[in-house]
Amino acid sequence: MRVIIVGAGIAGLTLALRLQRLGWEPLVVERAPRLRGEGYMIDFFGPGFDAAERMNLLPRLEAIHHPIGELLFVDGDGRRKLSVEYAVLRRCLFANRHFNFLRGDLEASLYDAVGAETEIRFDTTVSRVAQGSAGVDVELNDGTSERADVLVGADGVHSRVRALAFGPEERFRLELGHLTAAYILERPPLGAPPEAFTTVTAPGRMVAVYPIPGDRAATFFVHRTRAASAELARGAREVLPGVYGDLGSVAPDLLAGLADADSVYFDELTQVRLDRWVHGRVALLGDAAWCVTLLAGQGASLALGGADLLADELHRDRADPSRALSTWARRMGQPVAARQRAGVRMARWFVPTDPLRMWLRTQLLRTSTSPLLSRIMRRGLAVGRAD
Repeated sequence: MRVIIVGAGIAGLTLALRLQRLGWEPLVVERAPRLRGEGYMIDFFGPGFDAAERMNLLPRLEAIHHPIGELLFVDGDGRRKLSVEYAVLRRCLFANRHFNFLRGDLEASLYDAVGAETEIRFDTTVSRVAQGSAGVDVELNDGTSERADVLVGADGVHSRVRALAFGPEERFRLELGHLTAAYILERPPLGAPPEAFTTVTAPGRMVAVYPIPGDRAATFFVHRTRAASAELARGAREVLPGVYGDLGSVAPDLLAGLADADSVYFDELTQVRLDRWVHGRVALLGDAAWCVTLLAGQGASLALGGADLLADELHRDRADPSRALSTWARRMGQPVAARQRAGVRMARWFVPTDPLRMWLRTQLLRTSTSPLLSRIMRRGLAVGRAD
């Protein structure tokens, strides 16, 4: 059985790895010329952790795990408000089934696991899709054509497969009214404890910095806006200083490093919501299907867990791929919906709009390691399995 997977990200590489192990013939095409690099730090827990354990990937993930000493929260004037030990939080909220690593490191680890047994074509994407009862014909942008039993679009929020097989992106976007940015600093910022995840919060704005391997640091910015399109058009290097320039603590040093950053991620926080992820023998996977936004904290986990489950269903019902895809979509529906709701909730609390909500968030974090509050927060984060 042959599957064409569009997208060499977490979802696409995980699916390729599982199908490869099951004896299928996956072909992966990726529009970027190479793996996308480090990106931002992600929390990895829940269904993806469970799937990685079943796939014997935990040793690989342990190798890229980058624990931090504490979560430090300060206000916009740089005053220290709260500190939580990461080890305690990891134990109370996640029963130690939690990793921190750069998104790009996870992709690189999956890429290494896939190895040379699966063909991966970079700088390639889909230009046309036609399907019938016996398979899917795919025309690629290099002029070649391929035929497969199944086509899976794992090509992210701005999915080309989704546009071709399901409709234009604007029909499926839920905009959350936030912009986010991230980039790497080649030196630790001034004023940040070297082992801390430091977060500076003011009404409607949040900036964070955390250590990464190589004595470097990674930044993360989120702010509310009603002019997302206009700000995106202006670009991060112009917008960020204007939005965050009056903040204290580490913010000035982070902004000073913006000019020297090799690349800056800058995009709107949106969810992708479709009433179906399957059309015949074409399926969407990961952010292309259900982007929960990075504020939900489980995008990578759902991508890996969803790919693992999809491979299981395809292999279990090899005689009828369309039915297998539909079964998989039904099984994923409730877990995805729960995490999308969590993403909307987290958008309200991640970047509070007023001092009262900021104070309430601080009190919740202060007591987050108590048994009762841990259970409540686990439900709020939708920590659990994907099926």
